[in-house]
Amino acid sequence: MQSQILRINRRTVLKTAGAATAVGISQPFVLYDAHAQTAVPVRLTTGLKLANYGPIYVAQRAGLFEKQGLSLAADVGGSVNEPVAIALSGRGQFAATGTGMAMNSTAEGGRMKVIAKMTGALGMWVIAKPGTNFKSLADFKGKKVASLRFPSNTVTSPTFAMKKFGGFDAKSSGVEFVEGPPGSIVSAVRDGRADVGVVFEWDASIAAQSGLQVAFGFAETVGPILLTSVMVKEDYLASNADTVQRFCNALAAAMKLIREDKSAYVSAMSAEFANLDKTVVGAGCDRLLATRGFVPLSPLVSKAEWDAIVEHDTLAGTVRKAFSFEEMVDNRFAQKATEAFGLRG
Repeated sequence: MQSQILRINRRTVLKTAGAATAVGISQPFVLYDAHAQTAVPVRLTTGLKLANYGPIYVAQRAGLFEKQGLSLAADVGGSVNEPVAIALSGRGQFAATGTGMAMNSTAEGGRMKVIAKMTGALGMWVIAKPGTNFKSLADFKGKKVASLRFPSNTVTSPTFAMKKFGGFDAKSSGVEFVEGPPGSIVSAVRDGRADVGVVFEWDASIAAQSGLQVAFGFAETVGPILLTSVMVKEDYLASNADTVQRFCNALAAAMKLIREDKSAYVSAMSAEFANLDKTVVGAGCDRLLATRGFVPLSPLVSKAEWDAIVEHDTLAGTVRKAFSFEEMVDNRFAQKATEAFGLRG
């Protein structure tokens, strides 16, 4: 990739090279404004506090945003809708959340663009009491399923999978979702209020540690899907292309670091979720890294992944209008970052 030619003095070059070595990656370029006194301040808002945002956590902990000349403030929105609302209001620039939220916002006039992939597989699992026979989607029939509240993926994703891959409708097949707040799913299964639960990490590993079984994973059945992505306002993208490129560079660097050094991933997750037992985080990291596509190989969004999430959200009833890959995805920045860091899409 051809990078912008900057006048950088010898001291700046040595400082940047030393920082790159410290995190164990060799960067072919650093987009940093040598004439600026401070880094560019940006704000990223995620949906819930989930393991889905691992590359962001790694990039923060390894100082990869700073290497790209960004001063990143990261916040948790508290719902899948909140990150987009914050970006639309101008209180933040980058939103990382369920991809369907970009389509809903665009349908209502708040035009968004998806610029990078955050999660490329359905990192969700079915938990149950030991001895429960649960081997396929058909085993959902007639069961009470503990979940978070709609439109959480703990409701929408199994609903989609049952219809698309199982060939049956959840409601007409006697599936009843027992919805609750974060942290409620494991206890609902343990005390018998639900037959099974659908969880993200770290709940899957918490369940396993507490004596429940992780009975089924969705990723192998569903395949590649753009579950979580990074999005910005269309007009912000038009006037801040350099900042968006820097952000994608940091994300690509984090994905490369995770692939080359598993300990960087585990360390960042352990620090980010310091309230959890380290054995839970360690087991969860192993499960996530073993789930093909969950941690992307690059920030590039493929058309197949886009089409999969559009179908997912349409069947689940969480998008007001479906938009095409060409309408919603701008891969220019992820492409350049992918090439610069030697990644493959």
